[in-house]
Amino acid sequence: MSGGWNTIESDAGVFTFLIESLGCTNIQFEELISLDPESLQELNPIGVIFLFKYPTNSPHPTDKPLDGEFDYAALEPAQQSSTEEDGEQPVWFAAQTIQNACGTQALLSVLLNKDSANSEDEGAKVDIGPSLRDFKDFTAAFPSDIRGEALSNSDLIRSVHNSFARSSPFASDETRLATGDDDVYHFIAYTSINSTLYELDGLQPAPIRHGDPGACPAEIFADAVVPVLQRRIERYPATEIRFNLLAMCQDLRVRAREAGDMEGLAREEEKRREWRWENALRRHNFVGFVGEVMKGVTGMKLKEGGWGKWVEDATASTKARMEERKRKGEGGGEGGGEEMDVDMS
Repeated sequence: MSGGWNTIESDAGVFTFLIESLGCTNIQFEELISLDPESLQELNPIGVIFLFKYPTNSPHPTDKPLDGEFDYAALEPAQQSSTEEDGEQPVWFAAQTIQNACGTQALLSVLLNKDSANSEDEGAKVDIGPSLRDFKDFTAAFPSDIRGEALSNSDLIRSVHNSFARSSPFASDETRLATGDDDVYHFIAYTSINSTLYELDGLQPAPIRHGDPGACPAEIFADAVVPVLQRRIERYPATEIRFNLLAMCQDLRVRAREAGDMEGLAREEEKRREWRWENALRRHNFVGFVGEVMKGVTGMKLKEGGWGKWVEDATASTKARMEERKRKGEGGGEGGGEEMDVDMS
């Protein structure tokens, strides 16, 4: 792994074990296949994490979001004491100051606004654990840009984040600016804070409020957020389908135990075992294994006396592909879009 922040996948198993590694308990993620309030409400989510392709070659107005309104008052320290006196918690919001951290930043944006220590919503309280609570307390009085720097400089959060990145012996700390030819993806969060629907995007100057203040208590969060997500998706061409939505909800094993649903509990335990296995594979570097396989196959070909024909067939196949590309008028070498995160601030 590199010493910076590595790209992680938008995956329920990755995010679930990531927050557990940070000390959060009884919370998990579920991937949503369909975007409808009923499917989301079944999970009774405390927030959602949305992954979408970021339009690097489109203008981004900073005075007004495409949907909703910037809530700059949520960033003013002077407002925090008054909201606390009124029984409301201040919004924890951090600017994204580095690449590749927006997935972890999005889930922290939900968790740190649902801390059981001061959440006004009994049904949505979360035990974020001592490490994240210390981090929240440490950054409480910071402006959003300094909070972002504090997050990027947190050794604990960075090391846990990087432990879920795919292992590669070729990782590099070098970064570059994204261009219009890159496929750039970005994570943002939606959650209800003080009974108000907020969009928390570290590339924006402030939290984005959707709807009137107080119009989105936690119990109607699913009904309120789905239309917002649908409007966002509709701004893309109909051919764009690369979206991913993860719901953050109570550990479904806890719910199954409380309901006495042993069959459901068994399914959830099996899902956890699969997640552990997949995460273990992500951490493993297969370069050595592939090298040993190649040596074994090469040794077998040498022993059988088929080495020369094997190389000859491979050379002919490569030549045929090159001639086919030339015939079709394709120039240059092979390439592909690079999946990456980006700091657009």
